Amino acid sequence: MKKKRRYLFIDILMLIIMLGGVGALLYPLVGDALNNFWNQQVINYYQEKSNAENREAIQQEEKRIKEENKKIAKMGVPGNDPFTKKEPESTTLEKDYYQKHTIAVIRIPKINVTLPVFDQTDNSFLKRGTALLEGTSYPDGGKGIHTVITSHRGLKEARLFSDLPKLKKGNHFYLEYKNQTFAYKVDKIQTIEPTEVETLNIVEDKNYTTLMTCTPYGVNSHRLLVRGTWIPFSKGMKKTLAEADRVHQNRSLAILIFSLLLMIGIGSIVFKRIKSLKVRKRS
Repeated sequence: MKKKRRYLFIDILMLIIMLGGVGALLYPLVGDALNNFWNQQVINYYQEKSNAENREAIQQEEKRIKEENKKIAKMGVPGNDPFTKKEPESTTLEKDYYQKHTIAVIRIPKINVTLPVFDQTDNSFLKRGTALLEGTSYPDGGKGIHTVITSHRGLKEARLFSDLPKLKKGNHFYLEYKNQTFAYKVDKIQTIEPTEVETLNIVEDKNYTTLMTCTPYGVNSHRLLVRGTWIPFSKGMKKTLAEADRVHQNRSLAILIFSLLLMIGIGSIVFKRIKSLKVRKRS
């Protein structure tokens, strides 16, 4: 009888370990896929709102942005590093709150990234998507512009900028702002100290967007900067983005379906195993 109980205990323990292992394996994948679906809803709301604006409203907004960028250029001082700010533990807010604070969309086809850009760098926003660094330019054409988009990497529930180190010089990324899409070609990649903010300064005759995240992974003592210079947005790029969006959404859907089927399969095995153990216990 004692031997049967010992075997029963071992079998149950093995099942628990197996379930825990599979859960740990799937959690980052499923978490990222769910975050992508959530972000897509936020992005869809932003796009629908932008498309609904009439021409007069768009022109007024464009004028406001140009005036705001002129003020930012005169100040010439980027905001504080968002990763060194001491903040209370972040909270998960309602979706409509994030929608109200969405000002753009960042797309990086090379690393399968499509994320909303928020207007605040609080951790509640950074753990969901990306944010415009305070004191840096709003996306726009022309010269004297330096936009800085920042996000986390290495979160268990969302990849965000985790793959930013994979970008190379010559790769393209895109910012959708209102009814315009701005294209950028990576021209500089560097690692800096958090205090080296002069790297993010505006250059009078240039138009840059810099992507910023923490590095090295797990240490986060420095900042990885991937800078892109503004280039014309072509029809070929439009096709590239359409294909990238399709791949991005299909990938997330495939991960969720695979995870669901795998959990159903494992659940079936566990159910049969428990049923078998009950039969053995009775005998």
